[in-house]
Amino acid sequence: MTNIDYEYVDESSIDENYKCSIGSKPFKHSVTTPCDHNQDDLSCPTCCETLSTKNLTPITTSLVLNILDKLLVKCSQCQQSGTQRGNLNDHITKFCSKTLVICTASDIKCPWTGAHDELKYHLSICNYEKLRSVLSQLISINQQFEEQIQTLTNHLQTLQSADGFNVWYMHERWVQTNHTINSWKNAYTHNHTCIIFNGKGNSTKICSKHKDIDKFTLISFEATSAWHDNLQINVIDKRIKRDIYSKIIILQFNQSKVFQFDWKNIDQIKFIPIHGTPHSDIQYDEKYFTLTWILLG
Repeated sequence: MTNIDYEYVDESSIDENYKCSIGSKPFKHSVTTPCDHNQDDLSCPTCCETLSTKNLTPITTSLVLNILDKLLVKCSQCQQSGTQRGNLNDHITKFCSKTLVICTASDIKCPWTGAHDELKYHLSICNYEKLRSVLSQLISINQQFEEQIQTLTNHLQTLQSADGFNVWYMHERWVQTNHTINSWKNAYTHNHTCIIFNGKGNSTKICSKHKDIDKFTLISFEATSAWHDNLQINVIDKRIKRDIYSKIIILQFNQSKVFQFDWKNIDQIKFIPIHGTPHSDIQYDEKYFTLTWILLG
């Protein structure tokens, strides 16, 4: 039973066997005494036996409870009559106009709490509910974004743990918060929000999973220098550990650049930073560079 108080309707019609011996009121939270008398009080008026709370047992007899649950009651909150006692919990949680409820927009942080019969009016003025479509879309986009970040994180953790790969990733938000003076912000072009870079300014490489059978073509990529002007990068493509192609490209601090290739039948690409001129007001010497994207065939 619910803890909400209630009153029985037409108590005079209820059988005396289902009323307290002291107050002649129908049972609400009745107990059974060791002397097997049912009551709502802590002393037995029938046999005058002294009672202790630890000796009282709530009535669990199905026959008695079923009879009581079919009796009609009045809700003490909204004063509605005619509900069977056994259905009072359902009335309180679903229909009682005075039950406290939260706003249906609580999932998007609306703090309102009030009576059930005030909810309709609140929803008509609730700014959170009015913004639901926009906020839901943003939440969905953010969830997709988090899933993409997790996929990238898992993939790059694998690359970082592999010998010699040295591939790291950086999200645009981190750059905006921690590195306001650098060229990495120029790498986030065309709505790209995550880039990869060479850890500690050292060489990095990308290769096929199975070098003996998987070959690919380097088509193009977009790259930027993080700290240097005219940063020279030696791009070497290999096949079965042999150098097949080699080209030195020059990256700039102030803008990203797309480089076109058509290097076929390779199984590894290696990027080796060579030399560059530190950009003015930059105190870092590491030869970092970024790849915004890379297109393989």
